[in-house]
Amino acid sequence: MFGQCRHTMRTALAAVLLGGMLALTSGCFSGDVNVVINDDGSADLKTTLVSVPMLAEVVEQSKTTALARNPEAQITPVTKENMSGYEISEHYATIEKLSENDFFTAHDGKNTGVTVNKSLFYTDYNFDLLFSGSENGGGAGAFASNITFTYQMNLPVVPASSNADRTENDGKTLTWNLGKTLVTGESTKIDVTFRMWNKAAIAAAVIAVLVLIGAAVFFIMRRRKRTEEEPQAAHESSSAPST
Repeated sequence: MFGQCRHTMRTALAAVLLGGMLALTSGCFSGDVNVVINDDGSADLKTTLVSVPMLAEVVEQSKTTALARNPEAQITPVTKENMSGYEISEHYATIEKLSENDFFTAHDGKNTGVTVNKSLFYTDYNFDLLFSGSENGGGAGAFASNITFTYQMNLPVVPASSNADRTENDGKTLTWNLGKTLVTGESTKIDVTFRMWNKAAIAAAVIAVLVLIGAAVFFIMRRRKRTEEEPQAAHESSSAPST
């Protein structure tokens, strides 16, 4: 979705810049990509795209692409100041499935996308994303204030590392500001690594250990009781009068 969106926006931005229209607007285009990573390993993606009428093609194409890729995506019309567009909400059963979205894909020799390393008690996730700017945006830097684009991740844990521009919620909410990247012709890397513990596996292991300890204690106590009873039985047998 975002690959085609960026290509369309490059063309639209070039046309707007040639017409000098960006300087006349308080807002031109605004995009927000918000990812919520859930405790159960699923993910919720919400993309909000709004623009002035001149850039409406960008928003409409993003909506069409999202629905073509995921017919279950929820589309909600939204407005922001002098702009209008859509909020696109999608649910992914696993974090790995985010790779089905262009924003999270790997590019040979440039980034690895979303990688997952699983073990019995935990899973390590690494987001190595590449957000590319406009090839025609070299002269658009002066108008960057009219274009905003942010990428935000909400994690259930504090990440091991990240290059976020801003963090909140004790480090669990991370934000990258990508508006300038979109118009300057540059590329921005998004890096974040975090570990999620497999609570079910840990609980099962704890229960298994407790069961084993309980069985061992029962066996030891039973054996000790039997050991104590054997001398007493022998003594009673030897003390009994013979007939």
